[in-house]
Amino acid sequence: MTIQSISYYSPSIELRPESSLLDALKLMLEKHINHLPLCDDKGSFAGIVSTQSILSELIPVSARMEHGLADLNFAGDATRLLCSHLHSLEHRSVGELADKNVPVLGEDCPLLEAALLLSQSTSPLPVIGKDGKLRGMLSRRTLLAYLVQQASV
Repeated sequence: MTIQSISYYSPSIELRPESSLLDALKLMLEKHINHLPLCDDKGSFAGIVSTQSILSELIPVSARMEHGLADLNFAGDATRLLCSHLHSLEHRSVGELADKNVPVLGEDCPLLEAALLLSQSTSPLPVIGKDGKLRGMLSRRTLLAYLVQQASV
């Protein structure tokens, strides 16, 4: 059986890689979602941007880099610093931060393969048609709900 038997959700929201990170964040907060797919002007999948990746950008580079600062307790209330970094997102594009190496699922992907890839991913996975266009996104929750229904538990 393939993922075609699952009602994965069509991406009602997708962004172009040149969209601003701040706009993407506002959209994710408004829609209560953590991941947004990016598509180029032809509708081909171009990556995923997440609240996790945006939050990481707000943290000082010295803490994000390998062997960087282990904790930031010494900084105290850094609300102003975080807000300052938040404002800078307006001038950066989602394409800069997007994860472009996300595994993709073909429409005819077997369920077991989809389960394996989703178990190894931190985000929903894009479902791509044979034409390379984004057809939808498959989440762990959607796959598990389908399996619970099939198992009648």
